[in-house]
Amino acid sequence: MRESTKKAKEVLGRELKSRPLESLIDDMILKKITGNPSVLESEKYFEVPDKMVMFYKYSYGQQSRFFKELKDNAALYGARCRKCGIVYFPPRAQCSECYSDTEWTPVSNEGVVVSSTTVWYTTSEFFDRTPYAVGYVRPTDANTAMLQRIDLKGREFIEPGEKVIAVFKRERFGTVSDFWYEIKE
Repeated sequence: MRESTKKAKEVLGRELKSRPLESLIDDMILKKITGNPSVLESEKYFEVPDKMVMFYKYSYGQQSRFFKELKDNAALYGARCRKCGIVYFPPRAQCSECYSDTEWTPVSNEGVVVSSTTVWYTTSEFFDRTPYAVGYVRPTDANTAMLQRIDLKGREFIEPGEKVIAVFKRERFGTVSDFWYEIKE
């Protein structure tokens, strides 16, 4: 593991144990607000730091079944073209080859890495899991691949063609982060 990543994890760990993250952010914003506001481009633009908290809802639309199956059944679903048979993962409503409608179909939890990259520094949700990979994984019974997190199991990188298997969180919320892939042993 890189030394800078190790140090950043240690600092974040100490700070999060001593104070909640939101409190740290509030203090940072307060310092900025009570300090001197920024003036950009020869006093043409005036910039004042602030914090925005939003609560919102959004619809998964035609992809709702993918997320519902993920949440309720820990199952992966794709879409099969009714005319030419291509299986899309992630699913889509129409085939991009022949423009026909698709129908829902379960896809395998097992897949193959098409391409990937290793992440050494990330957002707070995955900070304790670095390094990890993100990559395009094609289920064994699908024709397309989906970008998803891949647990490296102690490695520093993963090769294209590596076999992986989907792993699901015990408590799922119907979001794409409810599952990830691990290298198949």
